[in-house]
Amino acid sequence: MIKKLTFLLFLFTSPLFSQSLEFTVIVKDFDTDMPIEEVTITALRTRQGFLTNKDGKAIVSLTKVSDLELRHSSYKTIILKITTLNKNENVVYMEANTQQLEEYIITKDHPQEILKRLVDNSRNKMTIPVNLKVYLREFYKRDNQIVFFNDGLINFQILGSVKSIKTDILVEQNRAVGVLDGDIDANILGYDLNNIIENYYQFKYLEEVLDSRAKKMYDFSVKTYPSNDDYLVIKIVPLPESKGILSDFIVVYDSNKKLILEVSSYVTPDRLKTYKESMFASRKVYKLEFKNTFRQEGSFYYLANSKEVIGFEKRYKNKDRRIEVKNHMVITDFDKKIFEYNDKNIFKDKSLINKKTSFFTNYWDVESGFIATAEEKAIIEALAKGDDSEREDELKEKNGKE
Repeated sequence: MIKKLTFLLFLFTSPLFSQSLEFTVIVKDFDTDMPIEEVTITALRTRQGFLTNKDGKAIVSLTKVSDLELRHSSYKTIILKITTLNKNENVVYMEANTQQLEEYIITKDHPQEILKRLVDNSRNKMTIPVNLKVYLREFYKRDNQIVFFNDGLINFQILGSVKSIKTDILVEQNRAVGVLDGDIDANILGYDLNNIIENYYQFKYLEEVLDSRAKKMYDFSVKTYPSNDDYLVIKIVPLPESKGILSDFIVVYDSNKKLILEVSSYVTPDRLKTYKESMFASRKVYKLEFKNTFRQEGSFYYLANSKEVIGFEKRYKNKDRRIEVKNHMVITDFDKKIFEYNDKNIFKDKSLINKKTSFFTNYWDVESGFIATAEEKAIIEALAKGDDSEREDELKEKNGKE
């Protein structure tokens, strides 16, 4: 009887306990009450990662009880005690940095030299080997309309050394909905899963401003970081007389540990409008954005999340088309242990675009760490229905021929 009672107690209390580790966080601006997008949420005990969507919302599902750290480059970092997150839906407010003015820092060395040392030190401090569990999602627009979507849970097994990184990719689950035609080619989008971690960990996106010639093309400055006295910001802006599609860069770093915490870049609309020269032979870029967020905790230093957006105009079948691709990667879990796997299970293609859909859970609802908004869900569902209709038409056509 005691055994039965113990079993029943476990049966009824276990789900309640599990439920307490899954809840929604909605992050808003303290002054405007508007949702804050792309807030990095980290469980301090488990190192699980989450990211808020356009609605400022994230579903947090913890493997262990843990306090949460909320970080955004435009806001003051906050720590949330797990005991305060006792509702199914918890609204949290963050205070913007704009209440405090940035100040220029006069440095003995040129800011570019400081940046070079930061890059070298950050490269050397990267935790390798490591397994990063990643949620990847990609939206594809054609003429301002989303026509294709894919996402997946991926394990990046990062091996080798800092100087020679090797990445094995293992896809757990994935889905793809919508239709791509010849105007969207995965090989020209610049988002190759087989070298993306190497690019991020080697800070290759900064190479154009690390070159000695960049001093004549960009204005470099070091400024304070209002929300944290230990952080500084290097801002790199193209000089007005510099020609071409050149990006503005922002590098946030820990001035004590000499580690880069965030790298972002974008090309201003004015510069894109002025310089319509083609980056590639067959397309003209009209949007270019990039952002990497890194996390340092104890001896661990690793990628927390990333975003890339590229929009370009391309001639296709005698018509001009605008193509836009937005990629997000969220590191949902981090482990120093590399698990065993068979070489035949390694994913070697550049993109998930052409990988056949295969999933056994609704991983995008909770496991992703980055939930879709209601609007995005409606778009994905509509694309999926379109896929089903197309398959039905193909089947009918095939049966008719038989």
